[in-house]
Amino acid sequence: MMLASMLRLMIICMTTFWIVSFSVGRFFVFYEAYTSTLRIIRDEAWIRAQCADPQFYSNLKQHSDLCQSVQINFERSPFLVALNAVSETAHLCGRYSCTENLMAISRGGWPVMLSVGFFSLLAPTLLVQVMRLLMSSSSSGSSSSSSFRGLLSSSSSGSDPFLLPKSSSAGEYHAGKFL
Repeated sequence: MMLASMLRLMIICMTTFWIVSFSVGRFFVFYEAYTSTLRIIRDEAWIRAQCADPQFYSNLKQHSDLCQSVQINFERSPFLVALNAVSETAHLCGRYSCTENLMAISRGGWPVMLSVGFFSLLAPTLLVQVMRLLMSSSSSGSSSSSSFRGLLSSSSSGSDPFLLPKSSSAGEYHAGKFL
């Protein structure tokens, strides 16, 4: 019962952390795009005013598309530009797409890939061991050394939810076969 509540608490904490970090990241992208758009509009105000003058426009000749791009930037809503930037960068793996993150890991070479793979495989096992340690120390009320010894030894009482039962109704299970 305590293990289930610990797992539930851990899942809630990790989910909350992910949602908060994802939201903060999206807010930062929004703020960055919004202020950048406002800065561009402010910087292009002089050019926009000059483009209204026919003499200036005729002097641009082949660069007349500059006035059009300045006018387009002025007509865009900074809020919508920022929302578009947020939607373009909304990836589940953070600021960059998951494939870009995997490519960055793979550029680290085989030591980095082995380390990430090793950690990914062993993290659940280590978390279960830590939770067993916490459960045994809280339920027995004994010293940490005896609970640590209990952590290292396997439980044979059948109360461990992570171990398969030793026998079944069809017979005993031994070395991959029912006897």
